[in-house]
Amino acid sequence: MLKKVKAAVCTVLSVLTISAAFSGCGEEKKSSTVETKPQATEETIVQPTTAVPTTVPSTTDSPSEKQRRYNFLAIKQKSDSIYTKLDDIITENNFQGSVYLKLGNDLEFNKCSGASDEVQRKKNSLHTDFYTGSLTKHITAAAVLKLSEDKKLKLSDRLSKYFPDCSYADKVTVKNLLNMTSSIPSYTAKTNGKTGLVSELEKKIKKSNSEEQNKSEIMKWITSKKLSGKAGDKYRYSDSDYFLLGKIIEKASGTSYTSYVSETILKPLGMNNSGFKAPKSIANAYDDSKNAENKLTLGGVGFSALGFISNVSDTIRYIEGIFDENVINSDSLLAMHTAYKGGYGYGVKIDGDRITIISEVGAYSSTITYSTDETELFVAYSNYASSDTSKLNELFKDYLREFCL
Repeated sequence: MLKKVKAAVCTVLSVLTISAAFSGCGEEKKSSTVETKPQATEETIVQPTTAVPTTVPSTTDSPSEKQRRYNFLAIKQKSDSIYTKLDDIITENNFQGSVYLKLGNDLEFNKCSGASDEVQRKKNSLHTDFYTGSLTKHITAAAVLKLSEDKKLKLSDRLSKYFPDCSYADKVTVKNLLNMTSSIPSYTAKTNGKTGLVSELEKKIKKSNSEEQNKSEIMKWITSKKLSGKAGDKYRYSDSDYFLLGKIIEKASGTSYTSYVSETILKPLGMNNSGFKAPKSIANAYDDSKNAENKLTLGGVGFSALGFISNVSDTIRYIEGIFDENVINSDSLLAMHTAYKGGYGYGVKIDGDRITIISEVGAYSSTITYSTDETELFVAYSNYASSDTSKLNELFKDYLREFCL
């Protein structure tokens, strides 16, 4: 592990007096989960129910929440009871999916429940693949930063360099796309609490379309829109920003987005079970709602904004890999982890030294949080619409408050 990454990040955070959510800037060892199974509870299949969760996370943080520091000695001394309680939280709330938590060198917990295939009675595991949603944006941002390091593009480049016929091409930069200040309307929207395509694209995106046809329809929609405000003025969430970044990566690298990501990120990190093509073994989506069709998983739709497929084990490799400078250098990592307008960095939400990625793609939900000093990592994926990875993270945090300094 290269200490200079952590030192640089922690120094900048100190200067900016941005409060931190987890423990301070100390040196920690790597997780062993990708090689061996950590201390954990048994993997079980739990059938989904409609029971109301017995534990409810707090809705507001205490004044000290953003300055959270863990007492690792207390965690080590009470690790057995902590494992039991975390397991109970998962069971009581009927969470179905794969969960991993690491705190310092003193606690490493995983729990896998539910099924990746209920008919064949295949259990979810640390190696079960899920649609990860916005982890894709982290990957895309890293790819853009890598191209910038190699001087194949500049973050100051205007879109006119890549899309000269687009009406707003002279007003938006690559950096605006990265930190979501472009003001380009998103090709996705929330309807009744669920993320899907905007209504204009619903009829045009079809299962019978080829991947390229779906991409083309989305690109035409994105480039035909007018900006919703002045570029660079404020943070406005938009999956269109990261869809366009995928196209820019292709133009700058001279190869396809998926090939570039595979060759420069996935293969070097040994992420052999991750990618953009759904394997036959991907966890099935379980959604009891009447309108459960999920067009976001159709070929070409998620692309560089939402299309990445991975598992807990590979995700741990990725998060650890970015700190080891196996993906991008320390300056790029610092830029990625810098909070711009709206507390958004490059592909991530930032609160002090705590980085958060939360997403849902149909029945699939994912939450990844980690601290920039590498003392905390939480990864949770689910293929059940009735399970909420973000709420589970909050429940874990609520319980672990008693171990804060």
